[in-house]
Amino acid sequence: MKKALATFDAETLALALSVLWLLLVQAIAVTAWDAELLTRQGALVHWLLVGVLPPALALWSMTPAPVRR
Repeated sequence: MKKALATFDAETLALALSVLWLLLVQAIAVTAWDAELLTRQGALVHWLLVGVLPPALALWSMTPAPVRR
């Protein structure tokens, strides 16, 4: 498993983890909305603050790797 992950650069792994995190938090927010634990607006705000903002800020703060030619 480590060899497979070693073939990817840090930006690719960060993007993949961010997408997985977004999908996981979105599924939790929709489930909470469906179970009437949150309102529609509450689920949306929760997803935006917990699901979207942290990965977006983490990806934004990354410095791109130098291009290998």
